[in-house]
Amino acid sequence: MSQVVVSTECPTCSGPLDFSEGANAIRCPSCGSNLLVTGRKQVLSYWVAPKVKAEVAGAVARTGRLEARVADARLFFVPFYRLTGHDFQWQDVPPKPEPESAAFPTVGERLGGRESDRPEIEIPIGSMLGWGADVLLGRKAGDVVRDMLGEPPKAERPLDLAVLTAMRASPSRSAPDGQVQFLDRYVEKTFPAADLAALGVASLGVRAQVLRVALFERSALAALGTIVAPQLTPERAMAQGLSARGFEHVIYRQVLGRILSVIYFPFWVVDLARDGERWLTVVDAVAESVVQPRAPLSLREALERPASDESRTVGLRPLVCPNCGWALPVEPDDVIFFCGSCHRAWQIHGVELTDMPHEIADVQPSAANPGPVPGTIYLPFWQLAPEGAAEAPRAWAPAFRYRRLKALHDLAARLTAKPPAYRPWTGERPAAHGCFYDAEDAALLARFAAAGRHRTPREVQAATEAEPRFTGARLTWLPFRRESQSLLDPSTGLALQETLLG
Repeated sequence: MSQVVVSTECPTCSGPLDFSEGANAIRCPSCGSNLLVTGRKQVLSYWVAPKVKAEVAGAVARTGRLEARVADARLFFVPFYRLTGHDFQWQDVPPKPEPESAAFPTVGERLGGRESDRPEIEIPIGSMLGWGADVLLGRKAGDVVRDMLGEPPKAERPLDLAVLTAMRASPSRSAPDGQVQFLDRYVEKTFPAADLAALGVASLGVRAQVLRVALFERSALAALGTIVAPQLTPERAMAQGLSARGFEHVIYRQVLGRILSVIYFPFWVVDLARDGERWLTVVDAVAESVVQPRAPLSLREALERPASDESRTVGLRPLVCPNCGWALPVEPDDVIFFCGSCHRAWQIHGVELTDMPHEIADVQPSAANPGPVPGTIYLPFWQLAPEGAAEAPRAWAPAFRYRRLKALHDLAARLTAKPPAYRPWTGERPAAHGCFYDAEDAALLARFAAAGRHRTPREVQAATEAEPRFTGARLTWLPFRRESQSLLDPSTGLALQETLLG
């Protein structure tokens, strides 16, 4: 998943400072200051600087219409929402095709009875081998192969017709047992924050993957052009961004690590006139290309709606422990910062750092050698206390980033079903992996895993109406044993590839 690069200045030395959208901590390359990036889980605003001048935009707009004259050219900064996240889905199993005839064993049946994950067509193996012998060795050799496989000789019909018949898709049947299956994907979507259909731009597309943006500054944009007012509220924008078109089999889903932001992108709106006729042409002020060759004059009125002054932007301040003032370590993707002086863990949310209870798990306690086991890596997990049930077992959810989302679900489901036995230890804190998902993300994953315990679509849908709620969260680092390139969890037996850790 791509990340937008944010360009700004260091508040300490005013040197240039670049970081990825979503980063929570950065170090200035000029003065070495450790900085906290505030605004997590808030809708932050950025803008893209135009690269095309007015006269160039006018020339581009007149391409193919040299007889038209430029009556006016104005620069507008149009807001687009950008949503990214990690999508966990439960889907009902799509139907699989059946063999056309039981007389011909298919390729899947020849391979130990296994069927492919996505069988779209079924080709009898006898037809394939016989056809290959026909092509390479001749018709008689093909009949010999068919005879060895116990199949009838080739019928008197064209070869291409026989192959097409063998490859014909078979009728579908209902999914066995009606069980749900897991599907994951990375969400990355941009869409206009205002109703501007006449603009002709429904998305920033791949441009959002290579953009270099600056922190939103109203005075800087107003000096260059007109700021278009967003019309979609963040709540409606989140709902629109999470809408899954084309996923008609989705029964239940949760999106973790959500980042919703606003990017003001520049467009030149050129007023063209010819023979008493006038129209607007929209030019991309970065790519120097026409995105809407002919728009009505009413588009300009829609773009001139006054914008409110409610945009939020990233804040930068020294990254220090709120308790003792000790410098906290710079890990850009982490949401938890551990103080090496007072040994407290701090979670960032918005502009604040909040104290978070935590512990290291001593899974194999030893009176002679208590504490962490050598040769292990400690990965963080959230423990969530169910609401209104003090004695109910806690839900577990990974707090670390892993490139295969299915493994995160499997760990959450298994640890919740059978929590590990351990005791907290008080020795020197070992090197521990950072936290990518915060407590809110952990609650979403815990609800997703709880819904998945009900295996049929109807049961999963019913579970969504009684989602578990949680009142408290605690961080626990569990030891994973290194075995070659894998990390083995002694509690669940699951193995992770260390190279896939975020």
